Amino acid sequence: MGIRFDYLHAERLQLIPPQTQVAFNVNLVIGPNAVVRGDIVEIPFSLAAISNPSIVNISIRGALIIQGDPRQVEDIAKSVNSGKSPQFVQMMIGQYVFFEVNLLLKELGIPPAMPIAPPPQQQRQGEGTTMYA
Repeated sequence: MGIRFDYLHAERLQLIPPQTQVAFNVNLVIGPNAVVRGDIVEIPFSLAAISNPSIVNISIRGALIIQGDPRQVEDIAKSVNSGKSPQFVQMMIGQYVFFEVNLLLKELGIPPAMPIAPPPQQQRQGEGTTMYA
């Protein structure tokens, strides 16, 4: 698995007044236009994060790239395109994207406020899936 960022935009609209609590409204969209090319599937995503009060706006677009058995990647693409992304896809995208959001916030001088998604759950024995980034 790998991630590709196609667009990163972060804009500080104003300095944070002292003692201000900042909340974020985050919209993360996965798919629905997953594309299969042989044994690779590209799953597009986009994130928009807006702070309240209006201090920062962040936009990120990219794709999660998974390589594996052609039947498995086709099944993953069908799930994503039907609006039901597998949990491991959601976890991987969330982990990468929220880490990137925190880096952007740090560069703008804003304390990190986005939770980084926990690592994907371990697969149960016998459910092995071989995929490469």
